[in-house]
Amino acid sequence: MDRGNTSPFALILLLILGIESIVAFLGNGFIIVVNGHRWLQSRKMLPSDLLLTALGTTRFLLQVVVAMSQWLEIYSAEVICHSYFWESFFYAWVYFSSASVWCATWLSVFYCVKVTNISHCLFLWLKPRIDKLVPRLIGLSLTVFSVPFAATSWRDKNYCSPTSNVTGNTSQGEDTNNYRRVFFIPLQFTFIAINVSICLTASFLLLASLWRHTRNLKRSGIATKDFNTQAHISAVNSLLSFLFFYILYAIALTISLSYSFRTGVVKGLLTVIVLSLCPSVHSIILILTNPKLKEMCVQILKIRQRTS
Repeated sequence: MDRGNTSPFALILLLILGIESIVAFLGNGFIIVVNGHRWLQSRKMLPSDLLLTALGTTRFLLQVVVAMSQWLEIYSAEVICHSYFWESFFYAWVYFSSASVWCATWLSVFYCVKVTNISHCLFLWLKPRIDKLVPRLIGLSLTVFSVPFAATSWRDKNYCSPTSNVTGNTSQGEDTNNYRRVFFIPLQFTFIAINVSICLTASFLLLASLWRHTRNLKRSGIATKDFNTQAHISAVNSLLSFLFFYILYAIALTISLSYSFRTGVVKGLLTVIVLSLCPSVHSIILILTNPKLKEMCVQILKIRQRTS
């Protein structure tokens, strides 16, 4: 993107993207620092905190990749035009995007197993084991979907070099694009479909359980302002907001992968803005709905008020 030819609309989109990036950095960075500090103190981390930390870390690194790629495209277009850097940023973006989706999926599964009371044999088996399964699920999923990236990196190491240009070798570019279309991107679509299926199933089961329990509380004559009722209503609302941003992110990621080859500046910025919406907004929702994170956030705000 040429700074002299940047349209006003593109500048507005860049401003929005900058705000989203700052919120994502602060929100996910806060989650990482708070949970990491607690782990350093006790050398233990609860499964829920491990999932939140893994989710925050992947989203933080994702925003680093997005910010670096956008900055280079604006101020150092000649650098990003080299196929070596372009391929590196593309695969890093897909990797951390997929990793964050996996972590969000396992987070929904964890809460579903912990909260819902279903007499199915699978839930009865999972309930006492889910705490120990969380690190294995994260490690297994990250390992499995990392294999295509390792294979792609090994395949492309002789195709791309720091001195090669995207437009400089037509046959090389055609071969890389064909490989993406035939193998890499369809495989990512499969991973996204698996994640969405698992997440939607777990979330709907959890929603049904929370909604049923809230309705029973109201029917039992407990006032609407009762703490338990309000807590369940708040959980339902936060879960619905998570589902909204999760589905939006999955759709945007699918569309972006479908058109992963170079597009116009405005279209590219719009796609990145939609993709950055979930990591930024959902991190704030996680902080406000997690008692430990919310308490720490309130304490920090109080300290800042006293010092000012």
